[in-house]
Amino acid sequence: MGRRTFSREYKKQTIKQVLEEGLRVTEVADALRISEQTIYRWLREQDKYGEEAFKGPGNARIDSEYRIKVLEKQNQQLEQENEILKKYRAFLKGKRKRR
Repeated sequence: MGRRTFSREYKKQTIKQVLEEGLRVTEVADALRISEQTIYRWLREQDKYGEEAFKGPGNARIDSEYRIKVLEKQNQQLEQENEILKKYRAFLKGKRKRR
């Protein structure tokens, strides 16, 4: 069984039950058959990002942050490789002058 994804509307309706209707997280989690941790995470995201929270199914914000870290690491690797190639080019240039 794969990971479940939830729409923005589903997440908003779920946290609305907790925030506006006064239901306990455990009650909502049991009724919807999702983990309490998931609801708490959605509540934190709503609190932190407001209307910007839940931009599509899954956790796009965390996915994009992860993607940025991957790209930064890849960029650093490419910069190191570029420096090595520059040094090798200079080495070859120096070797040709000696001939």
